[in-house]
Amino acid sequence: MQTHLNLYLMQIPKVRRDVFRNSRPTDRITGTRLDLILYTLLGFMSTPIRENPLYLHSFNLLPQFGPTRLFKLANHFENDFERAFKASKHELIKAGLENEVVDAWLEKKPKINLNVEKSLMENEGIGIIAQNDVNYPKLLLEIPKFPVLLYYRGIMENADELCFAVVGTRNIATYGRSVIPDLVAPLVQAGAVIVSGMAFGVDSEAHKQALIKGKRTIAVLGGGLDNKSLYPKHHQLLAQEILDNGGALLSEYPPLTPNFKQHFVARNRIISGMSIGTLVVECDLKSGSLITAKHALEQNRQVYAVPGPIYAEMSKGPNNLIKMGAKAVTEANDILEDLNLKSLPEEVENQNIFGDNPVENKLLEIINKEPIIINEIIKSSGLDVGEVTSALTFLEMKGKIRNLGGQQYIRSR
Repeated sequence: MQTHLNLYLMQIPKVRRDVFRNSRPTDRITGTRLDLILYTLLGFMSTPIRENPLYLHSFNLLPQFGPTRLFKLANHFENDFERAFKASKHELIKAGLENEVVDAWLEKKPKINLNVEKSLMENEGIGIIAQNDVNYPKLLLEIPKFPVLLYYRGIMENADELCFAVVGTRNIATYGRSVIPDLVAPLVQAGAVIVSGMAFGVDSEAHKQALIKGKRTIAVLGGGLDNKSLYPKHHQLLAQEILDNGGALLSEYPPLTPNFKQHFVARNRIISGMSIGTLVVECDLKSGSLITAKHALEQNRQVYAVPGPIYAEMSKGPNNLIKMGAKAVTEANDILEDLNLKSLPEEVENQNIFGDNPVENKLLEIINKEPIIINEIIKSSGLDVGEVTSALTFLEMKGKIRNLGGQQYIRSR
């Protein structure tokens, strides 16, 4: 089954295959990566960055400096990026950089003012984590071409924290909205830090489950972390709630970087790479969420998917993943047990939830775990529209029902 899943995901943009494909999920996070061994032998992992990370940041301002070229600089200059910053053309070419890249860098360098860069990041509350820092996510170090540096806002202090990715479509359906609380909230309760991309739909709903529980969550973005570049704009409030709740915003792109489409593909490898597993909730067959699933496989992480109706467009992606070997998830314990985490007591739906008055009791007899629209509630109850809408508002405030949007309601557990 795993082989079929690999073949299916090979149709998505190419990423290098991994050597530990058949290992158990718990083995995957403890096994030493070939890439990590190689980089350690080269020497750059063992030498701390000696000077201000702004010198490393300065190279990242040139788009041509991706992980591969930054690795070359780190190796040649033994992580002394100040020396690399001041190096001659001959030295940079000797480090393994192409002539045209060196020319572009030498043209760019005189325009870089490190004091201005420092002030910009301080004003925006942006920090830098280099790959040698103690708070750089350890799981991320195991993936191919991990980011040499990360920009962050918020708190990034625990390199060993247990992260779990939840991804899916921006065009989330009622089904997705109804299952996310039941699947994600228990993971949060068990201590997992939810990682996603803060996009509309599944991403934002996953982040909100952590916020509801008062727990931290991490959003990985495809552009700069400054307020001007923050994307999507409509999620400025969500971003602030993440920060206020002890969470973090992450990006490998420097401040003022626009959110180009190709950045999201690269961003997805970080979401899966810093996570012990990835859950795909809803998506169609062309969704970027399948790229995240592919990255997860390449990184030797487990892929989980939520099965859905066979004719639903947004269930085709997860259903295909399951057919090809991903683990089907119908309850949070499917994930917790698979990853050898503490399982939660099996939840039993309380069929005898009572309201505080006859109207509330009547509505609770009608509303169950299947979404029902308000018109059906009014028709089935025989009550006036005003009575129903008022009672629904109070029941929602009391946590006895959930509003899924689109005037659809389900009962809370």
